[in-house]
Amino acid sequence: METLSVTSVTESVAQNLRIHIIEGELAPGQKLNELELAERLGISRPPLREAFRILENAHLIVSIPRKGCYVTEVSADSCREIYEEREMIECFAVELLQAKGIRELPEVGAALEVTADLPMPTSSDAYEKFDYLKAIADFHIRLVESAGNSRLNHCYHALFPSLARYQSMYTYIPGLMNRSQEIHEKILGLIERGDYDRAKEVLRSHIRGFLTLMEDEIRQTAEPQTESLSEW
Repeated sequence: METLSVTSVTESVAQNLRIHIIEGELAPGQKLNELELAERLGISRPPLREAFRILENAHLIVSIPRKGCYVTEVSADSCREIYEEREMIECFAVELLQAKGIRELPEVGAALEVTADLPMPTSSDAYEKFDYLKAIADFHIRLVESAGNSRLNHCYHALFPSLARYQSMYTYIPGLMNRSQEIHEKILGLIERGDYDRAKEVLRSHIRGFLTLMEDEIRQTAEPQTESLSEW
C-alpha cells in the first residue's frame, strides 16, 4: 500500500479504510492492528485513532474495550434494517418531490447518463471498484438530494457507507446493473410525467428485490471470519 500524502491525513486514512471495508478487503470481524496499519499507511497513530472514531460513528468498525477495533460483521438482520431505512428515505423523497411539484431532475438524469455505458471494473483494485459502485449509487443519492431536505440528505449520506458494504456484494455481477439502469430510467420517467405514486411503487419494489437477493446471498455464503491483517 502506498504512503498517503494529502492535506487531511485523518480523513484520507478514514476514506482509505472505508473503501477497503466496503469492498471487503478488510473483512467483517477482522481486527485492525494500530501499529501495523500505521506502518503500512506511513502515518502516526493519533490520526489513525481519529479515523477509527469516524468509522465507528459510521458503524463500519466497533471498538471493544481491552481487545481493540474490529470491522463490524455483516448479517441478514443488519442488511434488512439498512434496506428498510433506505426504502423509507428514498420513498419519502419521492413524496416530497410530489408535494413540491418537482418533475425536472437534471442531476438524476446526469447520473443516469454516466451509468448508461459504464464499464465494469477490470481489476480487483478497491478504489476502481468503489468508483464504479458510487457511480451506480449516484442515481439514488441524487434522487434524495433533489427533494431539497437537508436533514434527509444527511441521513442518507450517513447511511451510505453501511449500505455500500452490502451493495458491493452484487454490484459487480455481470448484467445485473444493466437491469438496474432500466429500472432507474423508468423511475425517472414516471416522475417526469408526474406519476409519483407509480414511481414510488417501482422504487420500493426495486429496493426490496435487492434486499431479498442480499439476504439469500448472506445466508448461503456465511463463513467464519479472520482477525488477521495478513491477507490485506
